[in-house]
Amino acid sequence: MSQKRVKKIKSLYSLQNTSTDENEYGKFAILNLLKENWKFLVCLCFGIIFLYSNSLSGNFVSDDYATIPNNPLIDNFGLSFQSSFISLSNYFIYKLFGLTNSFPFHVFNLFLYLVTIILIFVFGFLLSENKIVSQITTLFFAIMPVHVEAVSWISGKPYLFLAISFLISMIFLILLLKTGNKKYVWLLILSVIVGLLIDKMRFLSFVFIAIVYALSYDWKNKVKTPWLKVILVGIIFLVMVVFLAWPAILVRITAVNSGTNVSDSLFYDPFFQYPTAISKYLQLLWFPIDLTLYHTMYIFPNWLNWSIFLSYLTMSVYFYFKNKKYFFALAFIFVASAPSMAPIKVSWLVAERYIFLGSFGFSLFLAYLLYDLSKYLKLIPLTLFISLFVLLIVRTYLRNIDWQTNHNLWVAACQVSPNSHNAWNNIGDDYDKLKDYPNAIKGFTQSTIVKPNYADAFHNRANIFYKLGRLDLARESYEIAIKINPNLFQTYMSLVQIDLMEKNYNRAVQDANTLLKFNINNSQSWFIMGLVQIRIGDIEGAKTSMKKVLELDPSNKSANEALLQLSVSVTGE
Repeated sequence: MSQKRVKKIKSLYSLQNTSTDENEYGKFAILNLLKENWKFLVCLCFGIIFLYSNSLSGNFVSDDYATIPNNPLIDNFGLSFQSSFISLSNYFIYKLFGLTNSFPFHVFNLFLYLVTIILIFVFGFLLSENKIVSQITTLFFAIMPVHVEAVSWISGKPYLFLAISFLISMIFLILLLKTGNKKYVWLLILSVIVGLLIDKMRFLSFVFIAIVYALSYDWKNKVKTPWLKVILVGIIFLVMVVFLAWPAILVRITAVNSGTNVSDSLFYDPFFQYPTAISKYLQLLWFPIDLTLYHTMYIFPNWLNWSIFLSYLTMSVYFYFKNKKYFFALAFIFVASAPSMAPIKVSWLVAERYIFLGSFGFSLFLAYLLYDLSKYLKLIPLTLFISLFVLLIVRTYLRNIDWQTNHNLWVAACQVSPNSHNAWNNIGDDYDKLKDYPNAIKGFTQSTIVKPNYADAFHNRANIFYKLGRLDLARESYEIAIKINPNLFQTYMSLVQIDLMEKNYNRAVQDANTLLKFNINNSQSWFIMGLVQIRIGDIEGAKTSMKKVLELDPSNKSANEALLQLSVSVTGE
């Protein structure tokens, strides 16, 4: 790096009195940047705490239950450590504060968000080398309503961890290119490894963003050492090949497509997916009026989706040749979300949490636009900034209310996405928890109307009929569920219960055998078979089944007690 370049950057960072070593200015730049802007950052952080204050009293909602209060392994440090940073953080919060209150979990989410905002400010400044642009970018990013899902929902925490690791990696990458200091190579590799541990699949976005950054970077004037190019390409290749997350992708495919007909396609139609998703995301960033957990209402006509999509691509190509800073901002919006927009169904078509990091590109684009307009027009950019800023704050505060309770969330989801089978299934589950069984049945039934091959909704409705004592209607819904998806293990278990209650022992044996076919090494299946054998008087068969249970699960007290009683009944003691 030339001394002229070093002096220019030092001037930007107000570093004239620091070390003259070109390899040392990077760390001084970051520290000095934070020192000079600490008032701005502190005021912004307090403002965000106030903005999200109405989310801190929110309950556990949706997936929170399975991962925190209903998770029997939450107090297992070993499994939490092996699982993920997310599980580990839940473990420590649980140990410190227990599970009686969701407040500490919300506070931790908000803390991660504040860290993200500070990193956004640093990242924005390293990109733009303009303090005003960086401040405007950070202000817009901090109040984006689409962020509520990642911040106010405890289960949105992975996206906060992911954003932090991504931003740290990008900061090290930029410092590596600006300084040529080899220490940033190792810091970059370390931060990439951490990011991959957080989410192997979605952290691949770092590879794509690094490529976009390379395309928009002034290699000729800013980089003098060829080995930097080799290292950059090497890191990208390493991440793409070694850490290709195929196992994680398979898990996501199963999760996203569970409960549907096994013959459903695992791929989106890209000619529908990309015009629809990109236009919807842009609408949510510009006009976030229809925020919801499940986005299924795509009201724009197809021609308008294609018009927005092609306009976005045209602008990106145009700015690639005319103005690289605008190109990077536009490309960042969706390249940062690329893993979640794969044509294979690893994610929903649209979800606000997927665009959490990508919204930085949108914020940066707005900042560049307003800053450049201010050079020619004074009042109009300021008016636009204030108007948009106020509207976004109000929308974010109101959106937090939707995430305060399960009921608020699913009512809001059904209102915005009445054609979402997931939303209706979840509101049915919420009414079930409230013991409002008639409305639970309505919710599950509406889910089956919206998606007739949604097996989970039929199973859930059958559970309600079972609780109400309508075994005939329960059996009917259970049978529809397994006709749609023959792999529903829980459905066969429920059918065995009904068989035994109706004293239909031949059918009970048949359904119990079906359970065993799923997994011959499942202790629960053998226990159910043992119960059926007891009811039909097959004592020796029941003893064999209970022994098999204890062989697979030695701690099973119920099987041990059953085996003792069976032995007593045989000996007559």
